[in-house]
Amino acid sequence: MCLLGFAGFLRFSELVNIKRSDLEFFQKYMTIIIPRSKTDVHGSGSELVISRTATDLCPVSMVERYLNAAHILPNSTDYIFRQLSYCKLSNCYRLRNSGPLSYTRAREILLEKLEIIGLDSKRFGLHSLRSGGATAAANAGVIDRMFKKHGRWKSDKAKDGYVHENIDERTSVTKKLGL
Repeated sequence: MCLLGFAGFLRFSELVNIKRSDLEFFQKYMTIIIPRSKTDVHGSGSELVISRTATDLCPVSMVERYLNAAHILPNSTDYIFRQLSYCKLSNCYRLRNSGPLSYTRAREILLEKLEIIGLDSKRFGLHSLRSGGATAAANAGVIDRMFKKHGRWKSDKAKDGYVHENIDERTSVTKKLGL
């Protein structure tokens, strides 16, 4: 969930409302249909493309592994991120056949995992996935038009509010003055 949110600059509401039927996998990428979004004033939805990266953190490969482990079939219309229930009979966890994972539970899980790896959980939230992905892309030099399209931003002002430039980017302004 975190990799997908980061790679797709996804808002929590977009991420948690992804259904299996919204996903399509290809050799070099996957697509996610986002039927509605905060910035989608016409309700026409959008298609997000996530590339395969051929790394251990490839978001496409991780989603495929998750879907297989969770036994979510390709023709399913279920939400992919749902609550887990423990089944005593089979001694295993299973996804509930219910609505999407709640914001509160997703936040609890994220903060718990951040603390396990030694990060200050007070500095993060679910919106950090969108902001972090946007910041990483901007600092890596992704062209503005593609950056804006990937994040589904309608204005530069909205897009720019998500990016936190690193010190190299910030000092590049003075360096380029030729002083």
